[in-house]
Amino acid sequence: MKFLNTVFISLILSVSFFVNIANAGLILDEDFDPITSADWTLSNGTVLGNPASEFFSLNALHFDGNGTRSATTNAFDMTTGGLLTFMLKIGGSNDTATFEDADAGEDVLIQYSANGGAWANLLVIDTEDLIYKDAWGMVDLSITGLAMSNNTKFQWIQARHSGNNWDNWAIDNVKLSNNVNVPEPSTFAIFALGMIGFASRKFKKKH
Repeated sequence: MKFLNTVFISLILSVSFFVNIANAGLILDEDFDPITSADWTLSNGTVLGNPASEFFSLNALHFDGNGTRSATTNAFDMTTGGLLTFMLKIGGSNDTATFEDADAGEDVLIQYSANGGAWANLLVIDTEDLIYKDAWGMVDLSITGLAMSNNTKFQWIQARHSGNNWDNWAIDNVKLSNNVNVPEPSTFAIFALGMIGFASRKFKKKH
């Protein structure tokens, strides 16, 4: 019986180990409630949470003011590739002054810089895109190709706008993950069944 108990405890520890591996891929998880300031460099971006009805979930990173509006992350190791997801809203005709209607051509760019190099576009979101105008929409970007460096930064930027209090936008629930080698569930299931079978045989022989 002691042998069986040992096997089952080992299986439980193994499950915990695999779960920890599976979670290791998430390297940035930002909901701005509050912001983790050490992870970001901001220009004309402010964490707001009022009026709550206009934000996706509590606080969001809202962009206003004169000059370039941007949010830049720290550098991350993306050599295995990965995934960047976030919620985005661009001011539309049905919004209040918190999200003043953005004009055509004042796009929001999602960019990357690999190993300290120049910024390159991952995605350009048109300010007239109805997925994000007047409502929150999810952006889902695979990190591939030249963005797969060991020192990759990401930034959200709106270089053109009409100035303070105009053409507003915001982001929320930013998640960045890199690809890690996670065992397939079927592989672990086969391993677990094998261990149980092995334990049962050992137990029967002893009795």
